[in-house]
Amino acid sequence: MKHRLLLGVLAWSSALSAAPWDFGAPLEVAGGEGTPHFHHLDGAGRRHVAATDDAVALVWEDDRDATPQVYAVIKPHAVVVFPPSMRLSDGGEAYEPAIVALDRQRWLAAWEQDGQIRAVVVDAKGIGPRVTLAGSGSRQVTLATAAQGRVAAVWARDRDGGQLLESAELHVTGRSIEAVSPTVQVAPLDDHPYQGHPAATWTTDGHLVVAWEDRRAGHTRLFHSRSSAGGDFAAERQLNEHSGPHDGSPDGVGLGSGVMRVMVARAADGELRAIWLDKRNPASGYAVWGASSDDQGDRFGPNVMVQDEFGATVPQWHAALAGGERFVAAWDDTRESWGDQAEPGDVILSWTDDGRWSTDLVVPGASGPGYQGSPAVDLDPSGDLHLIWLDAGDLSSPTHLRYLHARRASGEDGTRP
Repeated sequence: MKHRLLLGVLAWSSALSAAPWDFGAPLEVAGGEGTPHFHHLDGAGRRHVAATDDAVALVWEDDRDATPQVYAVIKPHAVVVFPPSMRLSDGGEAYEPAIVALDRQRWLAAWEQDGQIRAVVVDAKGIGPRVTLAGSGSRQVTLATAAQGRVAAVWARDRDGGQLLESAELHVTGRSIEAVSPTVQVAPLDDHPYQGHPAATWTTDGHLVVAWEDRRAGHTRLFHSRSSAGGDFAAERQLNEHSGPHDGSPDGVGLGSGVMRVMVARAADGELRAIWLDKRNPASGYAVWGASSDDQGDRFGPNVMVQDEFGATVPQWHAALAGGERFVAAWDDTRESWGDQAEPGDVILSWTDDGRWSTDLVVPGASGPGYQGSPAVDLDPSGDLHLIWLDAGDLSSPTHLRYLHARRASGEDGTRP
């Protein structure tokens, strides 16, 4: 046990010294005021933080007003304390928000409210008119923006005994939001449809790539599709590879390994990556796996493990992904929980350099006693990292929402050989 602990400390020290960011002190966003309550960061695509060169915007759900509602806050980078949050939702209950930056000073947020998809423009002065993007039976919305100003929303909607994914491109002028294209069905209708928890990103040549969980076969698989110039989507392709013989089939291609919560992002050079939670090794639970695309999202390559060997014996949860000059993945796990020093969880990071995922880093400030988890992450145009997560005494305690700004460092990145 002591030998394993020493190896873990050495790996953490090596990863921290090689990290491409200098980590600042964590800040409290919400949770310290009034009666203790619970925050959630569970939106499709985990787009809960969106940073520009000037400021950062966050969205989440909490129960401070007795029912689940969606809140947002904007903080300029030069300011060291978060202002009071703004309530975005205005209905009975609201869940699973997403946010993306429109420009240096404006953001678009969307969420599920009373079975509909709602959206609003947010800036430092407040919020614009709320609009309804999708009607009754809609949920699990995510957003995507492109450098040229294109914006898309993707959500799940009840249909024929299941749910299907729909997408619409949006036009945002000032605080006004309107659809500029008809709602498009992302994947074909099936006798037993279930498509959910979408993630989306634009390619550099103007296509929208969507990935999702699909249960039409009676178990969960991951698929992806890319929009055409006319807005329709191509035939879907499976993203996760079949697993080995442990799934019970003689040839190892039966029901697959068990997968969930796919994320997609684009790097500045046009490469796309996807990550997800994958139970290929049933003895250790879910692990973070991924795949990359170098052809604008038409096809993704072989599946690769994202995490390093120090997380191989414990399950991973809440994987998040961001792209910019590199890709960065975040999740939480309990690799530091050994013996009598067991802890409920820490936030872990890995990043890419020359196409490879780095040695994992247990994030300073988002680790230690108690639970630190459910992260969301973004990279701003300068390459700084922006991380938010939940902090609690244990898995059943009221939560605090924390934020960390890690500034881009000079020097080379450390990468696994």
